[in-house]
Amino acid sequence: MGNSRRLVVFDWEGTLADTLGETLNTVACVARSLGLGDMDMAHARQCAGLGLVAALRRVFPGLSLHQQEQLLEAVQYQLNTRGAEVCLFPGARELLARLQHTGVFLAIASNKGQQSLMRAIQNAGLSGVFTEVRSASTTAQKPAPDMLQELMDAFAVSPGETLMVGDSVNDILMAASLGVDSIGMDFYHLQEADLRAAGAFAVFDSHDRLAAFLQLPE
Repeated sequence: MGNSRRLVVFDWEGTLADTLGETLNTVACVARSLGLGDMDMAHARQCAGLGLVAALRRVFPGLSLHQQEQLLEAVQYQLNTRGAEVCLFPGARELLARLQHTGVFLAIASNKGQQSLMRAIQNAGLSGVFTEVRSASTTAQKPAPDMLQELMDAFAVSPGETLMVGDSVNDILMAASLGVDSIGMDFYHLQEADLRAAGAFAVFDSHDRLAAFLQLPE
């Protein structure tokens, strides 16, 4: 990574934590347990933005009303009672360790609530990795620039010394509004064009490819 970078800011959900993948795996397991067969994961990812109720109807179109209600109830129960373990994307932990080795500051900017975000970071075993964290509980939500501006102020770095990494258009728009370079993450190949249109100068589908692009030491 270029010597000019002193701060790398990550989004959390969809960038480091694979929240969507965890949810889809839960739905697939519940569907199989109810005898509804195997779920088309690729189709399910395409429907993820519709919300749970609409997505289930789209992914399982042939169900009776009773089956729809049964599936929804079972999925909601599993999502509400699942353990505290956080599922990170493959290579995320290694990427962060390699970035730490270079001496750059690492921070989080997330639209997730502060309490649940800090709990997730702790459960992922990453509490000592991020020096600063900003969330929607304490700062205006992305794409407002407040989170990123506060983080740059906290580390006394300029936009040119900062890099934003996120999976949503809001991450990219926030960075662009402050003149900060951004990289998009598109693990499920759903929105590369949107991320690039918003201003991301590169988009990757794995942390390994991001690490290679940044030329991080092993």
